[in-house]
Amino acid sequence: MGKLVSDLRLAWRMAVAVFLTLLRVRQARRKMMFAVSIATMLVTFFGFTLLEGFLADHPLLFAIYWFFCIGLVLFMLLLAIYDMAAVKGDLDVRAGRELAEVLKEIEEKARAEKGGDED
Repeated sequence: MGKLVSDLRLAWRMAVAVFLTLLRVRQARRKMMFAVSIATMLVTFFGFTLLEGFLADHPLLFAIYWFFCIGLVLFMLLLAIYDMAAVKGDLDVRAGRELAEVLKEIEEKARAEKGGDED
């Protein structure tokens, strides 16, 4: 039993590490958001059409199913918020670099003009 728990903890840690790594890569993050969006739409569609009668007959399964759908929607929203924050951070870094480059060019141009005036 101890070996199984240890293996499950290791598997969980590895899954979390992979997930956090995927969050750092923009393309992977966007693909994950797309997949979760498609999954959310499919699960919701199936809940309203194919599984409607079955879920109506089983209230506990009905509640579990729709809480799962709500969880998918919340996960999708969290991914979108994280993506927005990551993009904003990337833009802030890029803007800072470009500002530093422009200021450096202006400073070099001012020094060159100042040196040219002395002749």
